[in-house]
Amino acid sequence: MTFGKLVVLPAFGLVLAAPAFAQPTPPTPEERAARFEKADANKDGKLDKAEFVSSLPERAQAMADQIWSSRVDGDGDGFVTKEQYLALRMGPRPE
Repeated sequence: MTFGKLVVLPAFGLVLAAPAFAQPTPPTPEERAARFEKADANKDGKLDKAEFVSSLPERAQAMADQIWSSRVDGDGDGFVTKEQYLALRMGPRPE
């Protein structure tokens, strides 16, 4: 095997593995605002738990109860306003 093949083969393997390491890009503030508007089914300017869950990406919906109680409805009033929603930091908590 020549030196060129020794360099190219491992580099090609990294290119194939790169999507597995890629993290989803967080939505922009505009995308988050649009997501809120879409989820606010009754157009009252706030999301109840069911509306909030509908705004989550499918991969996060399984953790909806935990997310709602620990991060979203911190004051326990049963809903989240648009301002609260836009201020949420979603995704893994920093270590």
